[in-house]
Amino acid sequence: MAVKWMRVSINPRDFLYISNILSLSRIALLPVIIFGLTKNTNTHRILTLILIIIVIITDVLDGFLARRLKEESALGKILDPFADKFCIGSAAIAVTILRDFPWWAMGFIIFRDTGIFVCGLLMVERWTVITSSNIWGKSTSLFQSVSIVAYAFRLPYKTYALVVALVLTGISAVNYAIEFYHLTKAKTNKHDNPKINLQ
Repeated sequence: MAVKWMRVSINPRDFLYISNILSLSRIALLPVIIFGLTKNTNTHRILTLILIIIVIITDVLDGFLARRLKEESALGKILDPFADKFCIGSAAIAVTILRDFPWWAMGFIIFRDTGIFVCGLLMVERWTVITSSNIWGKSTSLFQSVSIVAYAFRLPYKTYALVVALVLTGISAVNYAIEFYHLTKAKTNKHDNPKINLQ
């Protein structure tokens, strides 16, 4: 499937795009959410859950609004996946410490996300080309979030949510490893346009 790509060019006004503001808002809300998880009152639980839902909604809306308002930018294509990985990784660590989220699952999620993002940045630096995320990346982020929420609020069937999240995490890791391999190989062909996915 053809992937739309763009040269990296970040303009200061890109920070004022609604889509990028939404991505930044996820990072800004993270400390408040983690603080809420340290409290055991019903009020804190409800407020924390509302904030988590808001964060998930912003993740859905930022890409949609960027396309709808024609605000697609290199900053957004880097910021969106960074915000996802930073928030999910930080939340996983917090829930591992504060709840019973498995430490090995937390490590697997962070290892996969960090590896993909670092490799993506290396490819961007070499080829100055980035692309939008694919369905595997978005699905993985969604189910990782669902599993973390399930453990944070001790919901029933939380183990099943975690299994789905980890299966998708593994599949997407393999998918991106293959993609990185082909991109690295493609750089020797001057007719290929290297593309990289940070999600």
